[in-house]
Amino acid sequence: MWNLAGMVPVVGDDIRAAQGMASVVDDLAQTALPKLSDTAHALLTAQLSDNGAVNLTPIADASEGLTEANTLIQEQLEDLQNLPTPHIGMVKDAYTQGVSQFQDIAELLDQATNMVQILPQFLGQDGTRTYLIIANTPAETRSGGGLIGSLGTMTAENGKITIGDFHSNKEFQGLGSSATASEQAVFSWPLKFSFDIRDQMAKPDFADVAASVVDIWNRSPYACEIDGVMSIDPVFIQELVKLNGDITLDNGMVVTGDNAAEFLLNTIYKEVAIDAQDQYFQIVAFETMDKMFSGLDFNKLMAMAKTMIPMAQQRHLYMYSFHEDEAQNFQNAGLAKGLPSSEENPEVGIYMNQQNASKLDWYVQRQTQVTRTACNTDGSQPYRISFTMTNTVPWSDVYNYSWYLVGGNNNTGSAGQAVERMLFYAPAGGSLSNFSVSSNMAGAPEQTTMDDATVWTSVAYMGPGESVTYEFDVTTSPKAVSDLTVDQTPLGWTDTGVTVDTSACAIQ
Repeated sequence: MWNLAGMVPVVGDDIRAAQGMASVVDDLAQTALPKLSDTAHALLTAQLSDNGAVNLTPIADASEGLTEANTLIQEQLEDLQNLPTPHIGMVKDAYTQGVSQFQDIAELLDQATNMVQILPQFLGQDGTRTYLIIANTPAETRSGGGLIGSLGTMTAENGKITIGDFHSNKEFQGLGSSATASEQAVFSWPLKFSFDIRDQMAKPDFADVAASVVDIWNRSPYACEIDGVMSIDPVFIQELVKLNGDITLDNGMVVTGDNAAEFLLNTIYKEVAIDAQDQYFQIVAFETMDKMFSGLDFNKLMAMAKTMIPMAQQRHLYMYSFHEDEAQNFQNAGLAKGLPSSEENPEVGIYMNQQNASKLDWYVQRQTQVTRTACNTDGSQPYRISFTMTNTVPWSDVYNYSWYLVGGNNNTGSAGQAVERMLFYAPAGGSLSNFSVSSNMAGAPEQTTMDDATVWTSVAYMGPGESVTYEFDVTTSPKAVSDLTVDQTPLGWTDTGVTVDTSACAIQ
């Protein structure tokens, strides 16, 4: 009778939706939840911390159960999303709320599953692993992060972690560069990047960054076998401080889960002498990394899962392995972002590179509006993007602080003037077109090629209080099955500044 009623025009959609929702919830209760409950109970009761090391056995054992439950829940979410859209208000409200809540559960479980799969490999379950740690600062932007300030090492052996010394970028600047001819051509002006250790994050693909940083590291006195590369910035450090507790510096400054990012991205350049800044950064980075896996229990494991995956999605964190089987898991989890590469889940890439040597990007606010304008019959989707940068540096900072903070020392911009080398990348299988720029202080983007990928590039100048807006059209691949997202150079905070309007139509 229900199936028959489901054939009635209009209201039949509501009946089929109600049937489908009931079926999904029943399937959830019968299959995924028991498996998830058993796995979670095993982790809850396990001793994950063992004499200063991480006990990897229960984490590895939980991987199979979580993976199975995650697969079931992702399939059930897809079934739910594929149901017909209800028309009756009560049914439509229940369906909309149900999909939203199910998406939240599916996303959290996916993050936890990725963490449980990766952690034993990362922490040396299959042999000793030595990672090169990059500490970078988005206060001076480079495409995939910021200027690299220091390098250190972390060694993991069957859950036992040892953090090595951090070394300032000054120790590596004389060791030569690592860049392709096309990279050097794009970054030839107004500031010609030397592509010594400081500029390596100008490459948006972290696989390239990892290889080139290790190349430079191995020219240094600290050369050693490197199994992978990890990159962190002050925003990620702040999230770790929230998990692990405050850090008190020798000057009495207390670095907390609320002020760590601002201290390392701005305050340090105002209150700490230039020759001591690297030391403070290294102290905070060392302590947070050293405490990262200490005292691990179920709650901390889940908190790390909720933290690390979003941090990697926003490019505040990278974890990259040179071991092929492990690298596949890291990439699947989104822990080593590259250029937009998925036709099914399209991204547009918007990357910034500070040309006025300074820490002015702490002051550059961004707002991005993504508006879908249609849903084409071939499956592709056109969007209009509006990307605005505003330089909020106060004149008092320009007057009171040195070039190290506000620039004006290298003939590429005046004090307080942010100068950004912009890179724009189309979604995989898609295109960019119809660029316009709001200011005569920014050039119209020109198309070129860098590392065999097409990129549109421009330079924008923004004095204190000035803004530049780039607007352009984006068309996704016909294979796209999700809304367009924005992959961008990380900011000094977690709010991405991106708003999305898809009211014009819904992807079928």
